[in-house]
Parts: sequence; C-alpha cells; structure tokens
Amino acid sequence: MMKTTLSVPLAALLLVVVAYPRLSADETPSQVKLTTTETFLAKIHTGNLTGSPYMLASPDNRHEAHPVGRFGKGMVMAIDGQANGPTLQGFYNGTLTWSPDSKHTAFLAGAPQKGARCSVVLDGVEQKQYDEVLMPLVFSPNGAHFAYLAKKGKLWLAVVDGVEGKEYEDVCGPIAFDAEGKRVAYSAKAEGKCFIVADGQDGERYDLAVGPVFSPDGTRLAFAAKSGDSSFAVLDGQRQKEYDGISSESLVFSPDGKHLAYGARRGQSWLAVADGVEGGAYDVLSYPVYSPDSAHLAYSGTRGGKATAVLDGAEGAQYDNVGWLAFSPDSRRLAYAATIGEKRVVVADGVAGPQYDGAMAPTFSPDSKRLAYIAESKDKMVLVVDGVETKPYGGIFWGTRPVWDAPDRLHALMRVGADLDAYIAEVQIVE
Repeated sequence: MMKTTLSVPLAALLLVVVAYPRLSADETPSQVKLTTTETFLAKIHTGNLTGSPYMLASPDNRHEAHPVGRFGKGMVMAIDGQANGPTLQGFYNGTLTWSPDSKHTAFLAGAPQKGARCSVVLDGVEQKQYDEVLMPLVFSPNGAHFAYLAKKGKLWLAVVDGVEGKEYEDVCGPIAFDAEGKRVAYSAKAEGKCFIVADGQDGERYDLAVGPVFSPDGTRLAFAAKSGDSSFAVLDGQRQKEYDGISSESLVFSPDGKHLAYGARRGQSWLAVADGVEGGAYDVLSYPVYSPDSAHLAYSGTRGGKATAVLDGAEGAQYDNVGWLAFSPDSRRLAYAATIGEKRVVVADGVAGPQYDGAMAPTFSPDSKRLAYIAESKDKMVLVVDGVETKPYGGIFWGTRPVWDAPDRLHALMRVGADLDAYIAEVQIVE
C-alpha cells in the first residue's frame, strides 16, 4: 500500500532521450566495427499474470527479476528464471527494486484487492507485516543497508535493516542514505509540524520539510522546507534564499560534497540554483547533474515549448525535449537525448545523429572516448556505439542499459526475437 502525503509538486522531469556536446576539443574516435554474441540467461515464465509483465534488469545488466502467477496458487518472484522466496498472495506492481551492487532484491507483497496487510520481501525472505508501506524501498548506495517507511496502526515509522525507529503521525519518503549507508534521514510529522529525522534525531520544525540528501561523504545534509508562503533549501542547518517553491527531488550535492544545486520556482518560472547563484528562468527544469570532478553543472530547461541543455549556464541547441543528461568519467563530455517531433536523435559533439523512434541510456566508456546508447526503430532495439548499430534485438527489460566492461567492450540485457527470454548481449569493438 502506498501513499503520497507531504509530497511536493515536481517541476523536474528527467525525460527519456540522448546527446553530447564536449566541454573541450578532443580527437574523434575512428569508425568502429562491432561484433556481438548472446549468452542465454533465463527462460521467462509469467504464468497467469495479466497485462505486460514487470521484468526488471539489475544495474549491472547481468540478472533479471519478474513476478510469476501460479494459476490460483498465488505468485512468486523469479530471479534469472528461478523461483526466489515464498508463494505470496500478490505483488505490488512497480515496487520491485535491485540494490545498486546488483546483489539484493526487494519488493512489496500483499493482496491489495482484498485489503490485506502488506510486507516487504527482501532477498526472498518475507519481512514483518504492516498496514501500509510507503514507496520507494531504498538500498544504500553501496548496497549494504536497506530501509523503508511503514504504518503500524495509526502511526508511521522507519524500518532500517529490520529495526523499527520512533513512531510519528506521518512520514514522507524517500529515505536518504549517505554513500556508506552509515547515516539515514527522512521526513516526519508530529503535532502538525514537519521535520527531518537524521540519525534518529528530530530536526527543526517547519510547515513542510522533505527531500533530505546527504553529501557523498555523509558530512553534510540538505533538504527542502516551507514556512508560511516561503519555500527554501536548508543546508547544514542554515536556511538558504527564499522562493515560491523548491523541487525537493532535485537537490543534489557535487561528488566532492562542496557544492549544492536544486530547482527553485519564482512565480511561474523555474531556475537552477547552484551555491546560491541563480541560472536562467524556464517553464520546466530537469534535475541538475554535476560532473564527476565537481567542476561542471548541467540540466535541461524548457521555455516556450522548446527545450535546451544548459551546461555551466550556457544554452545549447533547441529541441522539443532534452533529457538523460550524463557526463563522461573524465568530466569533459556531456550526453543528453533530444526529441525532434516524433523522433529521437543522439547529438554527438553538437552534431545530430540518425533519427530513431526512441533512444535512451547514454553511457560513456571508461576512457571517455566512446558513447553507447539504446535505440528503437520499427519495433526493433539496437545498441549504438559511436553511431554504429549492432544487429537488431526483439526488446529490452526495464532498466536495460549499456554497461561497459572495458574501453572496447560492453554488454546489455536484451531479448532475442519475439520471446521474452533474457540474453546478455556482449559487444566487442573492433577498430
């Protein structure tokens, strides 16, 4: 069971599309040839499930998980085609999640149509039942810790690594971890006021306080808050500049923890705020993204129906939509997707590539020299590396993306032909 109390309307929508201008000139990689091989991973059985099955790829794209209906005998979760865990009354669609290290799974089970209580299933083991569980289920970035927010009777609490925290009249997700999972924070409500609970301690009270985020090293904490008609970010306990609204899910620290950026609303316009400095005004603003070296900031903005990528304050070419912003490991290149009418294009170094029906998940090679993404054309899916396509595949899974194993080698979880079965497609780049 899920709820949305204390939520803040978001103006930040990360759109499914791709492209990349460079921050500095560099030698363009030579044209490549691709050789592909497929390794069978799992036979996909969905049993008597109705509708499109929810099949989720692990972050490393070497595993998959999906529910299976057992024809009147409940359902079970399968991982790589094998039943994992107990037979259950039901499955809350969309709650399945993998840990970032691809070693653990969790989902919410129960029988919502019968008003039954629900429980989280972690690594195939059903946890304690609650009256409601608030999405999302959250693993720490290193995959070592797990938490969620649950309702017991009339009160709400956080469950971290199976241990229940203090009870409150209301809570709001998502739960935030630092990189090592040593610190935990979430939003709670008591006596009509909201506050952030960090490391088990209640913080200052506001009319609204949501969206906590830790710096990667766990030393800093930021969140969005509201008092009266004013909204503002709170950084290290200090109120920042006031606005008409703050996009709580957009708050992000730079990798070195020295910078904070977020989306803020003034009137009907949204602008990116980085270290207190405002960017241009837009009708819609995406979540800001820092480069790995923390020196650059990118986001997309839409104004008058046209979208553009904004890199360090400078606007790029205009498109109908822009999204999927991603920096290269060396921080010198930026990828984002662009929509032109009904088509998607990949823009490489400012030059638009071929048009596709869909394009997503841009990923740079470890040496930052090559870019791979997934494209769709006439109901067939291909992996594209520096503009060169692999042979077509029958489909993908939720979470399918190119994963680089070396500067000249990558893989992704794909479907072959019309079957749902999972294959690991290995791509070798040949100069």
